[in-house]
Amino acid sequence: MISLTKKPSFFLILAFFLMPICMSACAAIESPKFVEVKSVHIGYEGVDGREMVRNGSKVSIEVMLTNFSKVVEGNKSELFFYSDLGVLPSIIVDGIPKEYKIPFIIDHRTVEEVKVTLSGDAPEVNKRKENVTLLNITQKIKGEEDSVIDIKRTVSSEIIEDALDAFWKAGEEVKNAKGVIVNATEAGVDVSGAKRILDLANEYLNNSLRLYNEGKPGEALEEAERALDSAKEAEDKARAAIVGKKRGNIAIIATVVVIAIVALLLVIQKRRRRRGIF
Repeated sequence: MISLTKKPSFFLILAFFLMPICMSACAAIESPKFVEVKSVHIGYEGVDGREMVRNGSKVSIEVMLTNFSKVVEGNKSELFFYSDLGVLPSIIVDGIPKEYKIPFIIDHRTVEEVKVTLSGDAPEVNKRKENVTLLNITQKIKGEEDSVIDIKRTVSSEIIEDALDAFWKAGEEVKNAKGVIVNATEAGVDVSGAKRILDLANEYLNNSLRLYNEGKPGEALEEAERALDSAKEAEDKARAAIVGKKRGNIAIIATVVVIAIVALLLVIQKRRRRRGIF
């Protein structure tokens, strides 16, 4: 048995272990959670299996809020809703549909569950649009606002993503071709033909970016594909020039070796004749 009179440090040890619990409890009291998100269901048509919303497609959302805190100053809070879909949500409180109002007043003494549903069309875009707000719910209590839920997605389409993918691939191929051409030039290989084709690839690539920024993903895709083909052609031409240079060097060396061997044989034959050896 521990003697409390003989071991005063026991209280210090006990206080040390209880401190995190006290701090946690105090923090919970100072920053209470006034509402919880019970469930979230989001339905939309994706883009090529990616977590993107297809432009112009139907989007449906259902959010269930519960556990409204009973410890709220004034016993009430205000809910604010926002969506880039351009439609108003439907609100059902404890199974009863309610008229949408701004703000929407919640009586924490009586409300148990609030279901928020929203259905609308995703924006029509001709460029990838990120951080589109499908639904944002904010709670306000005595002038203090807290985000309850913020659902964001990227809106795009297959043609937009194809254009971007082609642009990035073409950019990588242009970079690779440029590296091969630089190495060939430093090695003294004439790759002027490859350079001209690479300049054309860069022109196509710049056109692709410009057309994409102008909201013309289909034309941007075509230019990106031209850039990719030209960059590959430039790289192949540069590599062929390098191989040709190496083969030329090998042929020269082989010729020199053959000449040297023939000369050596002639010298040997001449010496034999002088010695009378045939």
